[in-house]
Amino acid sequence: MTGMSLYYLSRAVISAAFGLLFALTGSPWWVAALIGVIAFAFFLWAPHSGRYAVHPELGVTALRRDERTQGINDRSARNAFIVTMLAVAGATLYFGRYTPAVVPVSFFNYLLILGVLTYYLSDFLQRRSA
Repeated sequence: MTGMSLYYLSRAVISAAFGLLFALTGSPWWVAALIGVIAFAFFLWAPHSGRYAVHPELGVTALRRDERTQGINDRSARNAFIVTMLAVAGATLYFGRYTPAVVPVSFFNYLLILGVLTYYLSDFLQRRSA
């Protein structure tokens, strides 16, 4: 077995291990199976996503990052950090200066979600523009 076959076989084993881990921790069997299928679907999608350089001759470690994908990753992380910090600064002004109150924890959850969405939106737009 050579090339991408080894990659796919190894990822099938990892996906089955994820499913088994969920089954052993008390999840229903169908949730464990669903987790395994979702993990394997991700591994099937990854070589075709454009996020990695694919080198079939490397077998199990066929996916690599090149300079372009690393640059996109870095710029997306920077954009997410800036947006998150501006949102935290705005929340500090709002809750500290204008409406002195205790900041609800759920508000910070929304700030984290904003950062994650910014990262993936920035990543998506940069991959589409190049």
